[in-house]
Amino acid sequence: MDPIHTLKDRTVFIVGSKKNAGKTTFLNYAMSRLRASGRLGALSVGVDGESQDQVFGNPKPQVKALPGDLLLCAETSLKNADLYYEVLNVYPFRTAIGRPVLVRALRPGRAEISGPENNSQLADILSDMRRHGAATIFVDGAVDRITQVAEGGKAVFVYVARVEPENLESSVSAIKLIWAANATPLWKIGTKMAEPATFIKGALTMAKVPPKPLAGTLVIEDPTKVFLSWADWQQLNARFDLRFFRKPDLAAFIVNLYNISRTDFERKLGNTAAQARIIYNPYVARTH
Repeated sequence: MDPIHTLKDRTVFIVGSKKNAGKTTFLNYAMSRLRASGRLGALSVGVDGESQDQVFGNPKPQVKALPGDLLLCAETSLKNADLYYEVLNVYPFRTAIGRPVLVRALRPGRAEISGPENNSQLADILSDMRRHGAATIFVDGAVDRITQVAEGGKAVFVYVARVEPENLESSVSAIKLIWAANATPLWKIGTKMAEPATFIKGALTMAKVPPKPLAGTLVIEDPTKVFLSWADWQQLNARFDLRFFRKPDLAAFIVNLYNISRTDFERKLGNTAAQARIIYNPYVARTH
């Protein structure tokens, strides 16, 4: 099944391996693929769609809007927006770049999307966007914003990786770890577990792992709290029955390859099940 179609009617968090991994490029690609299936919404947990990255100064892709798209923008950015729009809501809270404004695009244009400063505001905005008709909503931003919204059952995430020869090893390890976490079952009241059961609050680091020979079940809050290497995770999985309190659904990996072949990458990854969830270089696929 095409992973893009699994995003329909969901809240889609786009998270990246690093800055400039290709998240906004994928956002544009996914929106172009899903517009026929219903109204779309887009926002960020930072600022995306600006002409230059505010940290590194690199040119950034613009968020491309078509009539009917719902966008969350900072009031300051709308003054110079290449967008004809109607204002649907101006929210009462402020961010460092002004109050968030929900707009509906009336003509094709380009936008600088932004977002709120905390999860409570994010939940309110997502609810408001759905009230105004958004079926699928894209959130360009950080993985640690997913967990609260995931409780509602409609959140998924895609992981975008920029893979080059110099980071091939670390990129493959990160994908393996995310895939393993996605396959880890949830802990629920009444779940039969191996004894003893150890519950980890907050970040999971090797310093918090119970010393040997203790085994049993290890319950972790959610995947965003895992601060381990792939090798550490493998060691942990060999000792414990691992569980999460909660976790979002993984929809796909977006792998942007630079100076490395798909064959070499897949040989290094090795996991054929994970390979089935990978979309390669979508910006290239779109031009053909």
